[in-house]
Amino acid sequence: MRDLNVSTHPASELVMAPELYRLQQQFAQALISPASSVDHPKLYQDIQETHFDADQLLQIYRNNFVLSLTEALEVTYPVLRVMVGDEFFAQLAKAFIRTVPMSNAAVAEFGEGLPDFMLDLEQLKEMPYLADLARFEWAYSVRINRIPTTEPFPYQGLSEVGEDDYEWIHFVINPDITLFQSPWAIIELFRRLKNWLERQAETEKEDVEKRDTVASDEGDPLAGFQLDQPQKGYIVTSGLAEVLYQELDDGVFCLLEHCQAGSLFSQFEYDAADLLLQDAIRTGLITGFDVLKKTQSRGIEE
Repeated sequence: MRDLNVSTHPASELVMAPELYRLQQQFAQALISPASSVDHPKLYQDIQETHFDADQLLQIYRNNFVLSLTEALEVTYPVLRVMVGDEFFAQLAKAFIRTVPMSNAAVAEFGEGLPDFMLDLEQLKEMPYLADLARFEWAYSVRINRIPTTEPFPYQGLSEVGEDDYEWIHFVINPDITLFQSPWAIIELFRRLKNWLERQAETEKEDVEKRDTVASDEGDPLAGFQLDQPQKGYIVTSGLAEVLYQELDDGVFCLLEHCQAGSLFSQFEYDAADLLLQDAIRTGLITGFDVLKKTQSRGIEE
């Protein structure tokens, strides 16, 4: 007999799929907005009551949800938290959680949109450098625990490139690098506050009397700090899986931007370009190269 083409999914499951999606969407919205649950009375009917009614259960879920995401933001942005204070950071986190929905189930990756969210806040209009601090800290945080992928620069391969192909060489920056620039001294600000946090963590391991003595001697981590100083630099995952960051002068930074844009080195117009290239290769900022054909480079030239 001919086999019947029978679906392995019962009809009831096929009917329930859109209903389940509706319930999930309503529940997710109710977690971030208490008022939204009022608009979906059936959501209450779908919640099995125990010792608490549906509204109380939703509030418990909501509190746990906001708390877990707030803790994730605290782990990702400890320097920003110190800069703005615990109370403001808690309010900022709550507003962000309610406004920007999660796009990834991994809680540790929540928070990428916080810098842009901060730029739109009226309370921070006069302190736009805080968004840049958050942007730098996010770039730093996402590189934690990453395994570096960089290979040694292929000097032998470069020596084998023919003279006719020199003008078609495109140098590749270290794939473990994130470039950063700001009109403010964000790298120095981050360094000072991060070092202060690390010293505070060390003193917590000591007895109370010694901790109080050390803390009183540390002073203000921002003493003498000048914010109004533009900075350029990078964040990189090192060979030991450590996250490092460093300032760069204009020349090297412009070279890295030029390479990152896919442009040919022959098109890089900067004083002492060859010396800048040598320095970038020596320090591991540039780790590879390609020889592009004329057809590949036509769009770059235009």
